[in-house]
Amino acid sequence: MLKCDIAIIGGGPAGMAAACAAYDAGVKDVIIFDREDEVGGILRQCIHNGFGLHTFQEELTGPEYADRYIQMVTEQQIPCLLRAIVTDIRLLESG
Repeated sequence: MLKCDIAIIGGGPAGMAAACAAYDAGVKDVIIFDREDEVGGILRQCIHNGFGLHTFQEELTGPEYADRYIQMVTEQQIPCLLRAIVTDIRLLESG
C-alpha cells in the first residue's frame, strides 16, 4: 500500500497538469498512477496541430503538448507509477 497526500489516476495531460498544480500549490507528496508504459495519454497519438494554444500560447501537436507536461512533471520530480491499476483508495483516519 502506498501513502500520499494526492493520488492522480491517469498520466495524460490533465493528470499531469493536476499533479503540477498541486505541487505548485505546496503539496509535495503527489503520485501519478498510469496503466501504460509511459505517461502522455492518448495525445501521444494525435499528430495534428491545435493543442497548447491556451496553456502554452503556441500551437502544438498532441505529442508535443504531452511532452511539455512530461517535462514539467520531471522537473518537479513528481513520481509516476507506471503499469499500475488502482483498485482501492482509502482515507486514513489521520486524514
